[in-house]
Amino acid sequence: MSDSYDVPAHTLEHELVIKQSRFIACTKRVSSREQWNQWLAEVKQKWPGANHYCTAAIFGAPNDGQSYVSSDDGEPSGTAGRPMLNVLLHQAIGEIGVVVVRYFGGIKLGTGGLQRAYGKAVSESLQQLQRRTVVARQAVAIHFDYSDQGVVERLLAEYDVQQLHRNFAASVQLVVAVAADQRQQLAQQLADASQGRVQLKEHRAGLE
Repeated sequence: MSDSYDVPAHTLEHELVIKQSRFIACTKRVSSREQWNQWLAEVKQKWPGANHYCTAAIFGAPNDGQSYVSSDDGEPSGTAGRPMLNVLLHQAIGEIGVVVVRYFGGIKLGTGGLQRAYGKAVSESLQQLQRRTVVARQAVAIHFDYSDQGVVERLLAEYDVQQLHRNFAASVQLVVAVAADQRQQLAQQLADASQGRVQLKEHRAGLE
């Protein structure tokens, strides 16, 4: 995994019209499924009554294959979500979500036409998108008893971590994204401070 990669620096909307159909590409930085689902709902609310809300997103680094999602949302299989995702992967940009809202204009585009239209909507949007560079992160899970919560929170505050998920049950489970070059040191300090009770493990579901 690369030590750094580009992410969107702002939210962007870009519209193009192809054979009377409107394609509105909405692009935003997203780093978890929770953020993604919330933003997708906001896009649908802002652009109601569309025929399709096709999507593609990368929640982590560009080459993290566990963190990709895409959807054709009713368009013929393989004509929208995957072409959109391919454009994102070719641009080597991470933590990005794109929703292309389509209002059908009455003229069918065909399979190839749809692939080109959705790909073009994303490509043109990325050409206008401002970017910034961030340090690569890895999703890790931390399980611990409530008696160790203070130790864990104190150490996490000393690191560049992004909290992705928190679950309070019989014990506490945290999923955080930590800078790749800090992971080993954080794991060692958590183990030392808790006399081995707190362990940091890979979160296999990726950056969710």
